[in-house]
Amino acid sequence: MSSKNLNANNFSTSTSSPSTLIPNTPTTIGSWALLIAKAIESYGLDCHVLFEQANIDLKAIQTNPEVRLPVKQMAVLWTLAVKESGDQCFALRLTQFFQPNTYSAVGLAFASSRNILEGLEHSFRYFKMTTDAAVHSLEKMDDRVVLNIDIPPENEPVAVEAIEAFMSTLVSLSRVMTSEDFSPLEVCFKHDKSAYHQQYQDFFKCSVLFNQPRHKIIYALADIKQPQMLANPALASTLETWIEEHLNRFSQDLVSTKVKAYILDNILKGDIELEKIASALHLGLRTLQRKLKAESKSFNELLDECRHHMALKLLSEQRVPLIEISYMLGFSDQSGFTRAFKRWTKTSPKNYRDQHGHKLLNE
Repeated sequence: MSSKNLNANNFSTSTSSPSTLIPNTPTTIGSWALLIAKAIESYGLDCHVLFEQANIDLKAIQTNPEVRLPVKQMAVLWTLAVKESGDQCFALRLTQFFQPNTYSAVGLAFASSRNILEGLEHSFRYFKMTTDAAVHSLEKMDDRVVLNIDIPPENEPVAVEAIEAFMSTLVSLSRVMTSEDFSPLEVCFKHDKSAYHQQYQDFFKCSVLFNQPRHKIIYALADIKQPQMLANPALASTLETWIEEHLNRFSQDLVSTKVKAYILDNILKGDIELEKIASALHLGLRTLQRKLKAESKSFNELLDECRHHMALKLLSEQRVPLIEISYMLGFSDQSGFTRAFKRWTKTSPKNYRDQHGHKLLNE
């Protein structure tokens, strides 16, 4: 089975980039944590204790299920859930409590689609709303459709249970749309849980392979093109519009985005102080610092990113001396600027200007 030489009957699409909603911080939507809490309680365990150990505020999530949780914290929670329950198939247990809205509007849009294929085609672009730790791609090859799930190295660690939960709840969602008998052709996992092969095969009702090159679900095209009785294309379209607006608004509402905008607007004026930024954003200094920390950012990190950005811009202007650029960016001397620039680009400002100046001027 090959995806090469794609023709009218074959396609290959993927999420545009592995970028995360919170810069450099892969996250998961809070409703996933609520699902984990229900599964934990089903074993007679106190979910509050495990959430506390994972340093996750359960009450805050119950108030706002759309809150974003760092994948690293979620990985700790998954590990604790498996350990305390003693169940290596915890992710499969979790499907008993799954509802389409666990995926937020993405799940509801999927469930409102005309068929599973349409749900995959329309919704996989928005899976980053549920978790942006993974990159998804969809391939159609003759009579089969493959959903690939890849985790970029920079987004690790991601708990294998999180991947299992995504794939198993996606199958659960497909069964809500069709029938309890629905099954893919094959499910593949990169990790090894072959000791529990029978439990996974019983759930997915198909061949399940471990220690594979990629995480993926393989569907029969005919199965996922079957129309579903409860389809509501108008609702699916409305939800997709809301998702687009939500994702755009989320990016704009990030405090780190606003701080960077302030720095870029004022860096050449030499007026960059955290207290002034807090005042401009109508926030107390401690509140601003706390919000940046929640986005896994710091003022110094954002200032460094902006200096890097502006340095590249200024170096495109051949007439500005390097010493002047150093002072414009807030460095006390040229050697400090040179050290920082080498850290950013692995080369000196002079070499960079010699190699890229003409190109930058003509961009």
